[in-house]
Amino acid sequence: MLFAEYCKPPRHTTKTGTSYALRVARFVEWAEGRRVVTTDQVSFATMSDYIRARTAGEVAAATINRDVIAVRLMFAFGLREGHVREDPFEKRIFRSLKLKEPRGKPNALTLSPAQVDAFLERADAMSPPAYATLFRVTAGSGLRIDEARHLDEHDIDTTRRVLTVTPKKGWTTKGYRYRDVPISERTAAAGRTFIRLRDKVALDDKSVWKEIHRVRESTDLPRFSMHDLRRAWASAMHANGATLKQISVWLGHADIATTEKYIRVFGGETTGHEFLPR
Repeated sequence: MLFAEYCKPPRHTTKTGTSYALRVARFVEWAEGRRVVTTDQVSFATMSDYIRARTAGEVAAATINRDVIAVRLMFAFGLREGHVREDPFEKRIFRSLKLKEPRGKPNALTLSPAQVDAFLERADAMSPPAYATLFRVTAGSGLRIDEARHLDEHDIDTTRRVLTVTPKKGWTTKGYRYRDVPISERTAAAGRTFIRLRDKVALDDKSVWKEIHRVRESTDLPRFSMHDLRRAWASAMHANGATLKQISVWLGHADIATTEKYIRVFGGETTGHEFLPR
């Protein structure tokens, strides 16, 4: 599929490109089942029917919105490349296709520094070193898992205690953004060890998730993911005095509104009662 090839790095990250391609393929399969076999047959009614079908399948609104975005990007690509005569998404009515997404609970809880430390210490004791150091790098820098997987030795500046996230041949950062992230000496050491040992373990999302779950089950910690370690890092940095703008840059966010969603409170910090005026 031409669109799938277009979405590969450096246009998008591998994960994003694969997601777009799969979402478009799902739509095409659904459309062909309803005898919509050419691009000029895709109308507002077609997309509305697709959204209703996805909703009936109890798919979340956020997921459906991403499905529609992928199809829209495919048409924009097709128009630019001369593969389609018209992009239906240019019509104003198509803007109404976006579904309302339920907002998460404000100030949702995140892992506290003590909980993260407990997890890391347990991982040091029971996980293969490559996994244990991967967890320490993520928890100590707020990197996305795909960014951590592509670390190189020259990305770690021990003197300045800075970790650099930058596009590489065959791989790009999300949004193609370059950034420097402050790290501790221990995180730098973990990063170097991870780079040396990473070929010894499977680093796909599923394998990493299984290892997190295995370690977590041996501790008294709530269910969490690698991305939750990123959120916990951001929340701890903010609690220690870093501004939202600084954290946004370090996380590699395109806008500060995204960063605001990452900042959460630590469980057990306060019930709020001590602040009541009466």
